[in-house]
This record gives sequence, structure tokens and C-alpha cells, in this order.
Amino acid sequence: MTKRDVSAMLDFLSPLSIVPGMGPKRLAALLDAGMERVGDLLYNLPKRYIDRSTVTPIGSAGEYTDRLCTFVGTIETVRVERGRRQRLRALLRDDTGSIELLWFSGVSYYRQTIRKGQRLIVTGKVALYRGLQMAHPTIDSAVRQDSAPVPFLPVYGMTSAMREAGSGERFLRKSVRWLLDNCKHFPQSLPEAVESGRGFAPLAKCLCELHFPSTLCGIGRYTDRIRYEELYRLALSLHFSRTRFREPGRALRSAELIKQWRANLPFRLTADQESAIATLLEDAASPERMHRLLQGDVGSGKTVVAFSAALPALGEGLQVVWMTPTEILARQTHKKINEWLEPLGMCAELLTAAVVPAEIAALRRRIASAEARFIVGTHALLQPKISFGGVGIFVIDEQHRFGAGQRVALHEKDPRADVLLMSATPIPRTLAQTLYGDLDIVTIKSLPPGRHTVSTHLVPEAKRADMERFILERISANERCFYIVPRIESEECVDDNGTFSKPLRDIETTFAALTQGPFRGVKAALVHGRLDSAQKERAIADFACGNVQLLVATSIIEVGIDVPQATIIVLENSERFGLAQLHQLRGRVGRGCGKSYCFLLTPEPAEGETEERLRSFCSEHDGFALAELDLRLRGPGEAAGVRQSGWDDLKVADILRDAPLFAEIMGDIEHRTGDCGAHGPRRRGS
Repeated sequence: MTKRDVSAMLDFLSPLSIVPGMGPKRLAALLDAGMERVGDLLYNLPKRYIDRSTVTPIGSAGEYTDRLCTFVGTIETVRVERGRRQRLRALLRDDTGSIELLWFSGVSYYRQTIRKGQRLIVTGKVALYRGLQMAHPTIDSAVRQDSAPVPFLPVYGMTSAMREAGSGERFLRKSVRWLLDNCKHFPQSLPEAVESGRGFAPLAKCLCELHFPSTLCGIGRYTDRIRYEELYRLALSLHFSRTRFREPGRALRSAELIKQWRANLPFRLTADQESAIATLLEDAASPERMHRLLQGDVGSGKTVVAFSAALPALGEGLQVVWMTPTEILARQTHKKINEWLEPLGMCAELLTAAVVPAEIAALRRRIASAEARFIVGTHALLQPKISFGGVGIFVIDEQHRFGAGQRVALHEKDPRADVLLMSATPIPRTLAQTLYGDLDIVTIKSLPPGRHTVSTHLVPEAKRADMERFILERISANERCFYIVPRIESEECVDDNGTFSKPLRDIETTFAALTQGPFRGVKAALVHGRLDSAQKERAIADFACGNVQLLVATSIIEVGIDVPQATIIVLENSERFGLAQLHQLRGRVGRGCGKSYCFLLTPEPAEGETEERLRSFCSEHDGFALAELDLRLRGPGEAAGVRQSGWDDLKVADILRDAPLFAEIMGDIEHRTGDCGAHGPRRRGS
């Protein structure tokens, strides 16, 4: 195929295999880094640039020690030194002097690349060690005598897999250059009116300047265009999502079941719960589809609020479908909902992957015929063979554990049904306002009576034995303890300098060490994701009834476990958890009458940001305040983990810094489409 043929067919959706030299290993490494098509590579922008705009005579190199310099010269000698560690030395000379080039790694590659008599452009830091020296410089061929270097050399983020596969900096630069030279079909990623109105350069010009800038002074205007484009794409996605849920739904006004249930309720609802229920019942009575997010702190009583919102659907003879991310949570929710349904003369069905094949066909028939009125399940609800007889409301618990595609797949099983998403991960106000423009949000902040503050302590390794003695004393007093381990398998940890730290112990090793050591004789059980359903259920049931006093588990018990007699939770390698997850796990205790404790273990004394984060967690118990802190410390991509679609792959835009611009873009889109307001029409109580 000729170069002209390639150019004619090349666009942003073309596979990267079209790039010269792009073999299977390189393709696999780039795919792991999130790059599959031409557009992915061209939008993989440099993280910085090497300034090669000034060429320094080698004879002046002594004046620039410890500074970055660019030289153009000819290779005079090349030799490999063998020994315990191979190294390659080459002498580069120009008309003014010479300097030694040195490589400690990649020797075999550079030995084949660098030849005597070759003219090179080299950039690196000048050092003085037994003469002038430059270690691991960036090199390029200078074909002609008057060859000038590319003034600003792009430096890309690299994974170890990319380097090992030969997709290093030189190959990426060469590939990007080839694509920019040969790609003739650049997408119209912004409407022409926006592009011209904002004074943005065409996309082709922007990408050329961002990868290989002619000057760094004007690079900001090209970055601004990509930032705007990313936010525009996100705003458009939210706009279409909101538009889809403005379609007609079902007006569910039946109140009889609510009255019956409230009459049998053995506890009093909080003011926040009452307010949230009133808002959701108003949504249910509207002929417009509900599309709402119910959020609240750990233990704030979201489940009882969501159940209240589901009762009008049951009263109208429609189904309620409640999806949870784990089987443990599904079983706990199923049990609780059946307790509430029993006085109403109803019961809920449970659908998980663990349902035996002999029962699944009959269960599918009951669901399809609407004989099953209330269905609690896991991802098993998404199976193509599962169809419903008429759904009034879909409730998606712990919604951040599901991908956007999974949520949409459930919605589409009955496009007229209301949708209520639940999140026990408090969403910072800044993020909620910016990223949930397609959702109405209702928040529960206050906790029900009886929830106690959990005394939280950071425990260094030197204090581990003291903590274990304290736990034994509490277990002797008939209290129970969760012991959380972050990994099922051991993992070696490598820091940014390539240094190995103490490996994380796996859960089996930890369980053996505890039960054969300080907790010998204590009734203990193990829970993690690789156990079968019966084993997990039996261990949790034994812990709940007191047959087990120490439950060693992964974070699988993060939600759905309610054991009032559990007063202690230990978090091994607590530095591995984000603040939101730490808060969720701490919420497993403090549910009974006694004082409760949370111990954060770290293998080394916590320092820097880790220490700030963990000490803040010890003193702060408000989930919303912790969410804001996590956002400040770790950024939206890592801290929230609440949306999983669209915004978490922003490369230039920052959803916090650029919130005003995002709001402006949302307003522009909705003005052009005839929608009202920056976030569209809202129901009362939003």
C-alpha cells in the first residue's frame, strides 16, 4: 500500500496497527495504557518538553555543568565496557571540542543505534566527572551538516510495559510525527460556530503545536482549545442523559401501602429521612420519570428511605427491582426488605449468580409474569434472559460500583420506570454541582439516634502488640472485632524510585498469623471474594450471632453488614485505602450501645500526605467533610469514584478548577437546544 493510499484511509478511528513499526507487543502495551486507535495516541499529549531551541558549542560545555544543553556533533568513538554492570561510552565532537556520552541501561539497543561517524543531536545534563560527560542523553540523527534539532522535544508519560515493548519516547515521537504528517481527516470535534466564536485554531493545528511546538509562549491557546473540547464533550453527554430521562414515565400515587408500613414501623424516622421520603414520593407521583441520586453518610438510613420510595410502585401493581454490587449486600438487603414486607403480606425474591440452575428457570418465569413483585439481585439482573412484567422503579444501590453501561442496561429493561440511584459515598458539593447535572439529588445528612462516634487511632508497628492486648480484653467482654486486610494475595510495593518496600501480606497469611499468634483460642472466621456464597454467608452469620468473635476479611464487608455487637475494626495497611473507603469500613462499628474503636495500622511511620490524610480521618467523622478532604488531597478521579464515565479521563481539563467554564458550556448547550436553565427544569425538592 502506498503512502497516498494510507493517507486517504487514515482517520482518528483507524487502528494503531497502521503505524509503521507498530508490532503486536507495542500494540498490546499501548492498549494497556488506554491507546487503541489513532485518536487515542494523538490525544495522548506530552507532559513536558525538552528545550532544544538553543544549540551550544561543545567547547563551552564546561560553563553549563548541571544544566540541560543541546549539542550537535559527530560520533568519534564507541565502546562497550563489560563487567558487573555493562556501560556504553561514546565520544561526540564538534569544531570546538568533545564530550563523553554514557549509557548504563539500554546498552544493547544503543550499541546497535550509535555508530562511528554518525552525526547526532544530543540533549542532556552536563556533568563533570573525570572530564565533561553527559549520561543518558536524548539523541536524534542530524542528517545534513546544517540540521537543526526540533526546538522543543515532547516527553510523554510512559508505562514500564511500553518501555519493555520498545514503545519508548523515540518511537512515540516518531509515530506521532508520522500520524500528524499523514492523517488528512481530523474530526470536527467542536461545532464550527463555537470554534470560530472562541477563536480556536483548527484541531490539526492544535495537535501539531501541542506535540511539536514551534514556541512555548503560545502553547496556552492550543491547550485551551483541548480543555474546552473535553468539557464540551462531557457537558453534551450529561445533556443527552438528562434528556433521555425526561421521557414520560408512570404517575404512581398509591399511598395505602405507605400508610400500612408506617403504622408498623418500629422506629422513628429522622427529619432528613422524612424530607427525603416526601421528595421521592412527589417524584413518584409525577408523570415524568424519576432520575434521582439519593446520597447520605454511612448509617444515615438510605435503605429505609429508598424502600419508602418503592411502595407506590407496589401499590400500583408494578414491580420493584433493587440491584446491589455484591452478593453479601444483596442477601443482607433481601433479608431486611422481607422483614418490612412481611406485615404487608408480601415477600421479595433474590436473584444472584449463586441461584442454582434447577431454580433459575422458575424464578425467571415469576419475574417475567410479574408474579415476583419485589426482586433484589446483583449483576445477574442484567442477564439478557431476565425480562420484567412491568417495573415501577429501579433502585441501584452503591451505584458507583456499577459502570455507566450496566446502569443503562438495567434502565432499558423498562424505559418508563423511575430510577433511583443510591450512594453511601458522600459526594463533595463541588463535584455534585458540576458532574451530576443530569440527576436530581436528595441528601440525608443527619444520623438516626443510637449511632455513636467511633474512637479512631493511628497505630504504628511498634504499638501493634498493645493494640492486640486491648482487643483481646474487649473480646473477653463478649465484644467482636472486624480485621480488614486489603489484599487476597500478597503484593510487592515499588515506590517512584524503584525501591521495594515491605510486601503486603495476603489475607490467608494474616489469618494464620493472627489465629496462631496473639488471637490463639479466639473463635475466628475468614471472608473474601474467592470463597463461595455458602462459605461467606456462614462466616458472616456466625459472626452476627456470636459463634465467631474475630472476622478477618477484605473490604468485601464494606457495605451491608450490620452487627451491633461489633465494636472494633482494625485496618491493616490503612494507607492503601482512600478516605471514603476508610469511612465506609469504620461505619461497620458504632452501631450498638457500647463504645467502638477503629485502629489504623501502617507498616512504617506515616509521613507527608499519608500522615495528613490518616490523622485527619482520626479526628473527622463527617462523611461529607472527609469527601471534600479526599477531593483536595487526591483529586476527583481517585477520590470520588462516583461516576465512572466521561469525566474521569479528562487529560487537560480539571473538573474543579474549570467548574465555571463547565457551567458556562452547559448553559450554552441548553440554550441552543431550548432547555431551561443551567441544569434544566427541576422538580420541587431538588
